[in-house]
Amino acid sequence: MENIKHTEKFNKELLLKLIFSAVLAIFWVVFLWNFWHKGIYALGFNATAFGLLFLGLFVWVLYKKGQYIKHDLFWIIPMVLIFLSYSIYDNPFLKIISILILPAMFTIFFIQSFLTDKKTRIWDFEFILKVINRFFTFPRRINQTVRLYLNLIIPAGKTKKNTIFRIATGIILFLIIALTVFIPLLSSADAIFADKMQVVNDWFLNIFSSIYVYKLLTVIVLSVLFFSVLNAWSRKFDYKENDGSDKNIDPIVSGIVLGGVLCLYLLFLWVQANRLWIGVLPFDFKETESLVKGGFWQLLFLSIINILIYFFVYRKTSLLVQQILTAFTVASLFLLVSAGYRMGLYVIYYGFSYEKFFASYAVIYCAILFVWLIIKLFSRQRANILKFVIVLFLWMYAVVAILPVEQFILRTNIALVNIKDSRIRLFELTMLSPDVLSLIKKYERQGMLKENSEYLPREIDDKNNKDFDWGPWIENQEKLILDKAWYEKNLTNFVFEAYNKKSI
Repeated sequence: MENIKHTEKFNKELLLKLIFSAVLAIFWVVFLWNFWHKGIYALGFNATAFGLLFLGLFVWVLYKKGQYIKHDLFWIIPMVLIFLSYSIYDNPFLKIISILILPAMFTIFFIQSFLTDKKTRIWDFEFILKVINRFFTFPRRINQTVRLYLNLIIPAGKTKKNTIFRIATGIILFLIIALTVFIPLLSSADAIFADKMQVVNDWFLNIFSSIYVYKLLTVIVLSVLFFSVLNAWSRKFDYKENDGSDKNIDPIVSGIVLGGVLCLYLLFLWVQANRLWIGVLPFDFKETESLVKGGFWQLLFLSIINILIYFFVYRKTSLLVQQILTAFTVASLFLLVSAGYRMGLYVIYYGFSYEKFFASYAVIYCAILFVWLIIKLFSRQRANILKFVIVLFLWMYAVVAILPVEQFILRTNIALVNIKDSRIRLFELTMLSPDVLSLIKKYERQGMLKENSEYLPREIDDKNNKDFDWGPWIENQEKLILDKAWYEKNLTNFVFEAYNKKSI
């Protein structure tokens, strides 16, 4: 812990950390404040700039502490990609998910970057406990951070500080008493004096209006929070790694449990053998949804089970149990392939949506994970399971964050809508953001947004069988872009504005 008792103890690095933390807080209040009333669409270039500045501050501290190595790029690069995605697309789904994912991912990877021999360490239960414990250390630093900022703002000796404090207290008390007691009483006694003082009252009300108070408080809170986190998490740590040599799980019990579960999965696969590889989907939408989503949720559940089984059982039992674990994973992979195949049919007939796109992406993620787990069972080197699971997730999410997901969804659905027996509802694409506004206007002019009412009568606009009207959606998206400040926009918005001017 850095104990600063006197102003002369401040060094350049500490001053820079205090100042940069305050600058980050001010940047957030100035450029990201509209998030409170505009929502997720207020995050564009401003969010990217804030994210990169925030990440840059912490990486700089990592470097100054002598803990930065090239290996750290494995988590820094995907973080940068996710932050960059805010200045490229409007995609509200990914932006919301990023807000939830980024703090958790950053916390884990920044804390582990101060781990001794971090490149080769196994992430086990002790690692998890250490990360959780380190996370909750920052509240204990808040009091120290406040004292540091006070020492920075009032760089004087103890006697002078007391004098300054007394002067400030006197001024504040005078203003409070004058504005609430004396000025109102004197104003009621003389109308001319009241007119003169009204200007003063209006000035103070304008300065100390609620929005200014809220912003000032936010700057103070964020400055203290950023520095407290930076100071608390940037310390070396270590833990005793469990090498797995002590097989503390009974091989008979674990073998029976794993073998029994494996038999249940094999029985399940055998019973559903006639439905695993289906050639076409049922005509009824509800039946199709039940068939496909059922397989997907089986996939998700099996993925969680396999990760937990590996984490609890891997190299803690006998060789026979490890072989059963291999068979268990292979069976799960087979079901995964089947679920992926059914999801593919679902997309062909019903098109992409946010849900179906990311469900398909989850299939790819789990397939890579299962294959890796199977390979590691035949490897002599101990698998770093938890680290691989989290790093794979971070990289795959970062890649999808910078891809034009919404344009891919729209283009794919347009390409699939004309195939035989297509049941795609193009009007449901109104859930998409301004990322596809230019394409929608282009496709509408070309007459490519016609619905196939032969299968889906709900796609018509009304009982007169009129085509769905895209006009209101286009107007809403154009207004959304127009209402943004320049720093809230992204590249897609500027591309649309250029496209719009050209088409006019």
